[in-house]
Amino acid sequence: MENYSDIRLLDLIREGNNHAFTALVNRYWENLYTHIYARLKHHDDVNDILQEIFISVWKNKETITVDDNETIASYLFRAARYCIIDHFGKPQTAIYNEELLAESLAAHITVSAHEILVSKEMEQQVDEVLNRMPERLQLPYRLSRYQHLSNREIASRLSLSEQTVKNNISITLRYLRTHFNEQNGMAGILLITIIIPS
Repeated sequence: MENYSDIRLLDLIREGNNHAFTALVNRYWENLYTHIYARLKHHDDVNDILQEIFISVWKNKETITVDDNETIASYLFRAARYCIIDHFGKPQTAIYNEELLAESLAAHITVSAHEILVSKEMEQQVDEVLNRMPERLQLPYRLSRYQHLSNREIASRLSLSEQTVKNNISITLRYLRTHFNEQNGMAGILLITIIIPS
């Protein structure tokens, strides 16, 4: 089943096929682990979130849809994003990302339930801000954050050097963080650090 498309695997999962579910988990586990660990820096917490994500896949198998690339990558990474936000909103959560910890202490805030809810709205705002940026800046960012391509893959696709890709993504990140700092204050910075990782 390793060569089956996500659409085919989803069809089999909806029929209750456990082997198809295992194949889907194996397909995305490593990339999701790397993505989440970069933000939490704690093995046990990452595994807990991964289990939560794939349990949600099983529970929502009837309603999950594929993205424009006919994969469920967008669903999975979006679920990871909100699980991370929820993780930081839990009482007495240890924050292993020192940058996030420093910003939280400086602002004397935690991610509240309200902030978790508005994070979806903020994500829409990110997309609106990106749409106003030059294509040379927004396109590498979108390929990196939404399609999860490496700098090398983006450079190959856009016929650019890896350094140019890296520079353009960094410029976009700085612009977004500055924008949301002005619009939303320190709470916005904390959420945008999670939604828009370095």
